[in-house]
This record gives sequence, structure tokens and C-alpha cells, in this order.
Amino acid sequence: MRTRCAVSSGLLLLVASVGMGAEPVEYELDPAASSATFTLDATLHTVHGEMPITSGRLRFDPDGGEASGEVVLDARGAATGDDKRDQKMHEEVLRSGDFPRLVFRLERVDGALPADGSGELRLVGSLELLGETHDVVIPATVSREGDTVEGHGEVSIPYVAWGLEDPSVFVLRVAKEVVVELDVRGTLGQ
Repeated sequence: MRTRCAVSSGLLLLVASVGMGAEPVEYELDPAASSATFTLDATLHTVHGEMPITSGRLRFDPDGGEASGEVVLDARGAATGDDKRDQKMHEEVLRSGDFPRLVFRLERVDGALPADGSGELRLVGSLELLGETHDVVIPATVSREGDTVEGHGEVSIPYVAWGLEDPSVFVLRVAKEVVVELDVRGTLGQ
């Protein structure tokens, strides 16, 4: 299972603030211009889906790499294009009625974004899933033009090991990890 996170773009924006001085910089993610997709390998096919990003605001201290803020995804809006599969995903796997949000919380950014151009970052933080918090590191590629920062990050989530239901049945077997990919766009401010 492969999971890619939009969270990385927000982190990338924070990294973009490196070199702007000791003042922390804030990054505001634009949910309408950002996306979170996921991929889950299975024996007969690969499942592709998406999940809306509802908000994202990050703050980065360029001197120490310390960061804060969060990117929020709407678990209730997760969709794969198959109503029956989506119903099972919401009721048994994501339990989105009880846990409507997935939240990435940023703690540190490793790397720096040039004043203009692209760079590689590592976003270090945690992911809240089904009320539990798990450490994650999201490698991300970011690009900056003026105050606009775009980012792409991908992370593999071991959802079964983290306590989510394994949707495998009889002959249909699915991977135990999902790949989440995030493509984000936002603006820097102070």
C-alpha cells in the first residue's frame, strides 16, 4: 500500500523560509490548489483514491529546524470511485464516522529551500490516525517562486501495523501499507 501526503508541501513551504532571517515564517496551504492521493496494491488490481485537504498552516524556525503547525485531511471525503469499496473503507478501515480527520503535525524540517528554485526537505512529525499518534518522516521536493511554495511528498503508511482493519478477503489480498502522496501549494508570510 502506498500513501502520499499533501503535508509535505506545507513543510516545504516552511523550509522555503530558510535564509529569510531568524524570524519564524508561516506557510498557509491552499486546500483548493492541493491534493492528497493514496495507492493500495492488491492481488487483482491497484486501488487509487483521494482524500480532501481541509487546512494547513505551518511555522518554521530557520535557525534551528524546529517547526510547528498541522495539515488536516478529511477522512469522510476519502473516495476510490467504487461505492461498495468506499463504504467498507469508511465503516471498517478508516472508521471515518468516529475519526473524521487525519492530522499531520510538523515538529522539524531538515533541509533548506533556496530563495527561488527547488530543493529537497525532510518533514519530521506525527500523523494522528484513528485517535492514535504515529511518528512519520516525509521526504519532499519543494519549489519556491516569490512567496508561493509548491511541494510534493510521499510516505508509506503501515496501516495494519497501526491498528487499522485489513480489508483483505478470501482471494483478494491487499498490501499492508498504503502509499500517500501529497501535492500542496501555498503562500509564505510572517
